[in-house]
Amino acid sequence: MPLPPISGDPDPDGADCVSCGRCCHHGPRTVHLLEPDELRLGEELLRRLTVLQPEPPHFRFIKNEGERCGALDVREPGRYPCSIYEVRPEDCRIVEPGSPCCLEARRLGRLGTSVAFRRVDA
Repeated sequence: MPLPPISGDPDPDGADCVSCGRCCHHGPRTVHLLEPDELRLGEELLRRLTVLQPEPPHFRFIKNEGERCGALDVREPGRYPCSIYEVRPEDCRIVEPGSPCCLEARRLGRLGTSVAFRRVDA
C-alpha cells in the first residue's frame, strides 16, 4: 500500500531516507537485477528475495510484499531500512536523495512509473 506523500525536499545526504521509504514502495517487476547485482547478492539472497520472469527474456526481479520491496524491513513502524542495503541492486543505488525517482516517490507516496531509472551524471 502506498504511503502518504511527503512535501519538501529530501535531505541531500540521505538522513531522512529510512524515515521516508517511498522509493521502496512500488509495483511488481520494478527493481530488476543485472548480472553484477546477482553476483553481489549471492545465492541465498537470490533464492529468498528474487523471482525469475517465466517468459523470455527471463529477467530477475526483487520480490514485492504487497506493493513494497521484499527486502524492505518494516518491523518498526515509521522506519523503512533496506535489509540488503550494502548489496542492493543498481536500480536502487541510482535513486539518490533529490533524484527524479526520489522526488516522484515523495510526491506520489510510492515509486511511480513516469520516471526512468537512470543515473544523472553531474
